[in-house]
Amino acid sequence: MGSDASCIISGENQFPDETPLLNSPLMNKYDSNRLMSRFPDLPNVGTIEDLYLYTKSIAPDDDFYGYRDFRNGKWQNSFTFISRNQFSEMRNSVGSYIVSLGIKNDEHIGILSFSRLEWVVAQYACYAYGLIPVPIYDTYGWAAMNYIIKHANLRVSFVISTKVNELIHNLDDDSPLSDIIIIDVEDSPYDYDHIPKTSIKLHNYSEILKYDNIYPHHPPQPSTPAFIMYTSGTTGNPKGCIVTHANFISTAASIYTYAYPFSRDDKMLSYLPLAHVYEGVQHVVAMKVIGRVAFYSGNIKRLMEELNLFKPTIICGVTRVFERIYTAMNEKLQTKSFAARAAVHSIFGVKSFLLKNFRVKSFPGVDFLLKPFRDALGGNVRLFVSGGSALPPKVQQFIRIATNASFLQGYGLTESTSSCCVQRSTDVLNGNCGALLPWCEAKMRTVDHYNSTDMCGELLVRGPSIFAGYYKDDESTKNAFTPDGFFKTGDIFQLNKTGQLEMIGRCKEHIKLSQGEYVSLQKLYDIYSTTEKVKQIYIHAGMHSRFLTAIVVTEPGVDKNTILRNLDNKANDNNLLGFEKIKNVFITNNEFTTDNGMMTPSLKLSGHAIRQFYQNEIQVMESSI
Repeated sequence: MGSDASCIISGENQFPDETPLLNSPLMNKYDSNRLMSRFPDLPNVGTIEDLYLYTKSIAPDDDFYGYRDFRNGKWQNSFTFISRNQFSEMRNSVGSYIVSLGIKNDEHIGILSFSRLEWVVAQYACYAYGLIPVPIYDTYGWAAMNYIIKHANLRVSFVISTKVNELIHNLDDDSPLSDIIIIDVEDSPYDYDHIPKTSIKLHNYSEILKYDNIYPHHPPQPSTPAFIMYTSGTTGNPKGCIVTHANFISTAASIYTYAYPFSRDDKMLSYLPLAHVYEGVQHVVAMKVIGRVAFYSGNIKRLMEELNLFKPTIICGVTRVFERIYTAMNEKLQTKSFAARAAVHSIFGVKSFLLKNFRVKSFPGVDFLLKPFRDALGGNVRLFVSGGSALPPKVQQFIRIATNASFLQGYGLTESTSSCCVQRSTDVLNGNCGALLPWCEAKMRTVDHYNSTDMCGELLVRGPSIFAGYYKDDESTKNAFTPDGFFKTGDIFQLNKTGQLEMIGRCKEHIKLSQGEYVSLQKLYDIYSTTEKVKQIYIHAGMHSRFLTAIVVTEPGVDKNTILRNLDNKANDNNLLGFEKIKNVFITNNEFTTDNGMMTPSLKLSGHAIRQFYQNEIQVMESSI
């Protein structure tokens, strides 16, 4: 447990139901009395704005952000980059224009778009002019969007052209939104000749870039919110997490120093939502080293094409993305001859042995046979990073071996500004989240049948990356922390024999799907249990599930399509989000009872018993879509 990839156990436990304090293996390297809050080599950089200005001062004309241009009705086969000097001109025009609309310091500005150049221009325009960006997932339902717009009092919002008319049509009557800055999607520009009747003022982003009445800057402080990020991780309305500049710098510094230092030669393709803190932190780390970041064109169906075109050295993703890559690689393998498949399987066996026992990743004599796997991702990837939800070990191992790249898994939440723990680039093990980052100290407390004496339980974390609280929700903020200031993650972990943290599950019935979304099973049971023709229902969701499935008890003669239609109607009637909808069902007439063990003596569903009995049916449902 004393390696550079193992948590350090510090002293005795303070409370009988908790483990001793856990620290990062780097805790004593830089300052034994402090958790890491800044880059060790940049102690005066306390905000994202500070970091941007620092990198601009040393690399004003280097490539900064890139995009794939759309000209003459088609996507170009190259990426166009802008420098920090060009970026500064853009953000100054955009920020000054927002100020000209009467927006004051510390007001909130919405950003409703997938990740693209205009997104970060809006973000840094806010930083220059004392404003606070509020990202909105473009996949949110209208009820959630309306709530965020009103809760954050968004008077101005950037909106992609494909969402403008829908947004105007679905806005509540008491919405504060008065101005929309339209970001034209290249292959779906806004139709300015057919603007809906509305009192909202519409502004063309391209025209705003010409605004030249530049106002003075009002830069943020470390304690200033870098974002208010709304998360749907619990029941009810989204909660607004106040994530500060200091939080971002702390996490980025810890990742850079401990886990996977980017270099100036690195390239990253940005396709995950910047509304997710995980993607935002990666941008900050890349900026620190003057790395290049390019944006995908907005359609996930073009992702593999654009990875091959851009040839990134680092790919950050979530479980579902890596599952798609894994599936694509396996499908490609199945097209080969029997002899070729046998050779590849033999190579995988040898390389698995070398990785596990000798940490040897490369096997030059036969690696040329795996070249098509690497080439499919551009051929230059040296590092994969997975976050958002638990990664199946077989996916991590397969991609690591096929590409000769390091493959790390981490864990974190919006409230912890992304990562609490992550594997190091030298780690070759699967199924764990590595050791604590140097910003973080942690402990685990007994919950349910997970006992702290076994070094497992609910993970509690503390340090400078922990968010400032939930916006306008003091009660939830108070309840999120222990009396001694540790944030309650709600996730159950154990410390394994190598000193790394492994996620076991959730404390409550809030399950994180493989794409990273949380679903509240209790909320869904309350809704779906009253569906027409449904007598009983067991909803299945696991850490590796891509969507919800269900075992439904119904009367004889009711078919599957009827049940699916009724469940979908029930979901729509209750404004459920896409990932809260049940995508597949298995129909049975056999009720869940105490006699067959599928209900407890207190007449609650026994999920464990149902899963065991219907494990084959569940597997078929999850693999059939």
